[in-house]
Amino acid sequence: MEEEDVKLNEKQVQYKLESKENKKTFNWAEFLACVSVASTNLHTGFALGYSAIIIPQLEKFTDELGELSKSEISWIASSISIAAPFGCLFITFALDKFGRIATFKLSLWPCFIGWMLIALAFNTNIIIVGRLLTGFAMAVGTNSANVYMAEISSPKLRGSMMSIGSVMLSFGILLMYCTGIYLHWRVVAWIAFIGAILPVFMTAFWTPESPLWLIYKERDDMALKSLKYFKNIKYGANVQESFDEIKKIKEKNDLSINKAIENRNVFRRMAWHLSQPTVFKPLIILSILFILQQFTGIYTFQFHAINMLKEVVKGVNLKFATFLFGLLRFILSFVATGMLHTYGRRPLCMISGIIMAITLLISGLCFHLKAIGNENILTTWIPLLCMLLYISAGSVGLMLIPWILPSEMFPTKVKGLFIGPIMGWSNFVMFLAVHFYGDLKDLLDGMLGILWFYSLISILSVLFVWMFIPETHIMKLSEIEDYFKDNTIYFLRKKNPKKSQPLSI
Repeated sequence: MEEEDVKLNEKQVQYKLESKENKKTFNWAEFLACVSVASTNLHTGFALGYSAIIIPQLEKFTDELGELSKSEISWIASSISIAAPFGCLFITFALDKFGRIATFKLSLWPCFIGWMLIALAFNTNIIIVGRLLTGFAMAVGTNSANVYMAEISSPKLRGSMMSIGSVMLSFGILLMYCTGIYLHWRVVAWIAFIGAILPVFMTAFWTPESPLWLIYKERDDMALKSLKYFKNIKYGANVQESFDEIKKIKEKNDLSINKAIENRNVFRRMAWHLSQPTVFKPLIILSILFILQQFTGIYTFQFHAINMLKEVVKGVNLKFATFLFGLLRFILSFVATGMLHTYGRRPLCMISGIIMAITLLISGLCFHLKAIGNENILTTWIPLLCMLLYISAGSVGLMLIPWILPSEMFPTKVKGLFIGPIMGWSNFVMFLAVHFYGDLKDLLDGMLGILWFYSLISILSVLFVWMFIPETHIMKLSEIEDYFKDNTIYFLRKKNPKKSQPLSI
C-alpha cells in the first residue's frame, strides 16, 4: 500500500509539474517571428483585392488607358495566379538551398518593383507585368513563411500562429476595398507599395533561421542558437532535449534515404521520394483538395467582388456592400485564429463547406425569383446576408485551412522539394478559376448557374475532407508523417496517433 501511495504521489507531482510547465509565460519569441513573416500576407491581400477595384475604375474611366477588352480584364484579374506557380517552382530549389528566411527575403524585391510598375503604368500591358511580378512575390513570400511558421511553432500553437497570415491578408483586402472605393487606382498602388515595406523591417529583428532546417543541413551550432532563441523564454532547460529529439528524427530519416539518389538532380530526387507513401499520399490528397477549394468560388469572389455583387445583390448600395464584405472578412480572420487554436482542421473545413453550399443555394433561388419578376425586400436583402455568411464560413475553413495543410502534411526532409509544386498547382487552379470565370458563367447560362455550381462543389469538398483529410491539430510533424505510412482514408485509419506534448517542434 505504501508503495502504491508513493507512486500515486509521484504521478500527482509530475502532473503538477507538467501543468505548471504548460502555463509558462507566453512565448513572445515564437509569436514575433511568426508575425514578422506573416506580414508578407499584407501584400498578398493587396494583390488579391486590387483587381476588384482597378477593373471597375478602368471600365468606367476610359480616357486614361482606353477601353478594356474582355481578355484584358481577365488577364488583369488572373495574372497574379499564373505567375504564382513560377514562384512556387522557385522555392522548390530555394527553400532547401538558401533556407526559409533567406528565400522569404528574396521575395520582397519583385513585390516592390511590381507595385511601382502598376502605379506608373501607361498601358494595360504594364499593369499585367506588374501583377505578374507581385504574383511571383506572393507565392514565394507566403509559402516560405508558412513552412517557416510550421517548423518553429509548437504543435499546440501551430494552427493559430499560421493563421496570423490570414489576419494580415484580410486586412490587406479590406484596405484595398476601402481605399479603392474613394481613391484613384494609381494612389492605391502606391499605398500597396508602401505597405509591402513592412516585412523588411520586421524580419530584420525577430526571425532567426528555422532550427529544423539548420539541423537537417548539419549546422548544429546555429540550430542550437536558434532553438535557444525560440525556446528558452518558455521551456528553459528543455532546449537541449528538443535539439536531441530533432536530431534523432533526422538520423532515423537518414537511414531510410537512398544517399545515391539524394546526390542526384532535383527531378530524380523528387521521383524517388514519390515512391514513399508519406509523400505521394499527401500530394494526391492536397492536389484534389485545392481543385475543390478554388471551384467553390471563394477566391474568384475576391478577384471579381464588385462585379459579382452588382449581379447577386442588386438594389443594395455597392460601396456599402463591398466595405461590409472586406470588414467582415477581416474580423473573422481573428475568429479563425482562435478557432484553429481550439478546434481541429476537419470540423472547421466541413462546417465551412456546408454553410457555403446552403448560402449559395439560397442566393441562387433568390436570384432566380428576381429574374422571373418576384422582386421584393426579401429577395433583395437575403442574397446579401447569404453572401456575407458564405464569406464568413469560407474565412474560417475552406479559404484558410488548405493553405496550412501542405506545411504540416509533407515530411520535413521533402518540404523544400514538394511545397513548391503543390502550391504551384494550387495557384494554377486559381488562375483557371479566375481567368475563365466569364467563360464558365456563359457555359452555365449566367450567374444562377455559377451560384449553384459553386454550391455543388462546396458539398463535394465536405465529403472529400470527411474521407481523406487527417486531423493534424496538436500533432507533431513526425506523428503526421507516421500517419501516412499506414493510412489513407481517415475514418478507416488503423491507429490513432498519441496526443503530443507541446515541448518539441
